[in-house]
Amino acid sequence: MSLVSSKIKLLYRFSILSFLFVLLACKSEVEVNYKLNEPVVRDMYTEGYYATIDLEGEERIGTITAVYTKLNYKSNGDTLELTRHFEIDKSKGYLKNYMPSELLWRIREVSLKAIDREVLQTTGFNLYDTLLHSLSMPTRWRDQLAHPENIKHLIRNEKHRWEMTHLLQGPVPVKANITELLRERGRLNFALIQIDSVVTNGFHNLDSKKCLGYTVHLHERESFPYFIWEQHVNSKIGTEKYQTYHTGLEATYYTQYWVAIDPSNGIPCQEREFKQGLHTMINPNTLDTATFKSNISLERLYTSEPKYKSQD
Repeated sequence: MSLVSSKIKLLYRFSILSFLFVLLACKSEVEVNYKLNEPVVRDMYTEGYYATIDLEGEERIGTITAVYTKLNYKSNGDTLELTRHFEIDKSKGYLKNYMPSELLWRIREVSLKAIDREVLQTTGFNLYDTLLHSLSMPTRWRDQLAHPENIKHLIRNEKHRWEMTHLLQGPVPVKANITELLRERGRLNFALIQIDSVVTNGFHNLDSKKCLGYTVHLHERESFPYFIWEQHVNSKIGTEKYQTYHTGLEATYYTQYWVAIDPSNGIPCQEREFKQGLHTMINPNTLDTATFKSNISLERLYTSEPKYKSQD
């Protein structure tokens, strides 16, 4: 075989390898957009486990929340519109009817409008007071839940979830640390949370859809520190001596927020939040400060077909 023939064969093999490399490289990215060609309906089931660590170092689950809702998505030009309807509550435990971040799901109807990750308008939160009036509860809890600042926090929570599920846009690697990529695109500039990193972790088959998963590692503050404290000191887990530490209530979380989205339209397939909290409390008489820890697990499942029947 001549030297030229050998070089031609070598070049041919190199070309084939290059083509395969390019093909694999193309498949290692996916285009994410938030355009809907037609309205989309999803059933969403949300579940939350709220636990604190007792004086023996044991995790004690005090509240388990479970709520079913119906979601309606549609687009109007560049504007996305989402309307959520409450359907069924199956929560149980100490604060099953009183955890404000979970009562959010039980507001009869909530709507929002957004362009990309920016929420422009929210409606329906005026029905929060109507929900509170329908629940029987101790006065001390009602006073806390009816605080005028709470609705602002609930709206902020609503916007936060939308922002976390709309971080990606355009071409993104399927499996990579994309923190710097998103920062360069100006998609990590949040005022109230600190994002440490964002990592995509490939495709997941969820609800018969090929969904792209990614994890956001972040630090955030608790909007409603009273209720985690209330569960910790009053649910008979041996921490009653801290009932007098009822001022200066604060909490910060290290959170792993996992999201899976349908990249063709940006609608979530599933969300999971794992929060490790450090809570501070102060005795107003002695000014002594104490801390306790919490573990909170939140999950939201989005399905195309109803998995339950509504109860009138």
